[in-house]
Amino acid sequence: MTTEQSQVRLLQAVSATSSFDRFVVGPLLLTIATDFGVTLAGAAAVASLYFLLYGLSQPVWGLCSDRFGRVRTMRVTLCAACVFGVLSCLAPTLELLVLSRALTGACIAAAVPSALVYVGDVVPFVRRQSVLTDLNAASALGITSAIGLGGVLAATVGWRAAFLLPALLAGALAVILSRLPEPPRASGHEGGLRVALRSRWGRRVLLLALVEGAALLGLLTYLAPAVESGGASPTQAGALVALYGVGLLLTSRVVKRLAGRVRPAGFLAVGSAALVLAYAAVAVSQAPVLVAVAALVVGSGWAAMHSTMQAWATEVVPEARATMVSLFAASLFVGSGVATAVLAPLAGELRWEALFAVGIGLSAAFGVAATVGIARFGRRVELAV
Repeated sequence: MTTEQSQVRLLQAVSATSSFDRFVVGPLLLTIATDFGVTLAGAAAVASLYFLLYGLSQPVWGLCSDRFGRVRTMRVTLCAACVFGVLSCLAPTLELLVLSRALTGACIAAAVPSALVYVGDVVPFVRRQSVLTDLNAASALGITSAIGLGGVLAATVGWRAAFLLPALLAGALAVILSRLPEPPRASGHEGGLRVALRSRWGRRVLLLALVEGAALLGLLTYLAPAVESGGASPTQAGALVALYGVGLLLTSRVVKRLAGRVRPAGFLAVGSAALVLAYAAVAVSQAPVLVAVAALVVGSGWAAMHSTMQAWATEVVPEARATMVSLFAASLFVGSGVATAVLAPLAGELRWEALFAVGIGLSAAFGVAATVGIARFGRRVELAV
């Protein structure tokens, strides 16, 4: 194994651990609600505040990565995520659980962006796409494992173990990453934040990312509780919703093959249409087979949609690319956190038809606005997806 391959393996482990921690909460919400004697809406704060701080902290870690180094930022934040993750599994009250999970999200949020920037620093452009695909595959594996294993752990040893596992992995990685060399850093660009926010197209992309996060990640949180409310066990719910990761992993390979032959607007249109169909199915019925199909389709839609949005974010303000990408990630997860919180009352009343109808509306609105927007932008700049 070459030095570069060993470095990529470490970054894959970081990406998978971060994704696991982010997605493990879905199959645990009903169990947490039962354990603390609260409604599902009350337990949903464990997810919504985590997503919110995960998004808001992105620009902070981007600045830290530039100033203190990619590896140092990853190691410090993974260590902090380990501490807060352990506190999460020991939390005696719901309030302390919400706080510790939120702090975990704020810290582990640095992992994937720092890994992506590290690849950009050390891998030549001609091979970079291949390496980034490997990182995305590792993230998909982490997502699939989290959703599937989260339900199993909740039904057997309890939800606390589901938070402890990624915490221990984060702590181990904080130590192991000491063998990862710090890449040279270019001097930062002054006024990057101002440049990004003053761009009309930049603001549009950030707004679209906000809606994308709400439509996808915000609604995805409620797939497992929806099927559990119909009598499925946490293990069954986790296994069904884990198909999201399978759809993401498989479709990402297809998107990679079609990139360059299909216009970006086409990927956005297909991806958003997939979300509309998936949410329409579970709005009609929360039967296990429909939830399974919906999870698979949502994962496929995400693979087509999000890779295109990421490429757009890297091109829309080239003179402030790093800042723009960090703001893009922040908008995405802030959108997911807001949606999870706003939809919590509908989930608490088990009004799944209304909840997923909101998902249909958000997905359709995003699809139209993003497809038209990127087509207009493409007339001005050649966008490589």
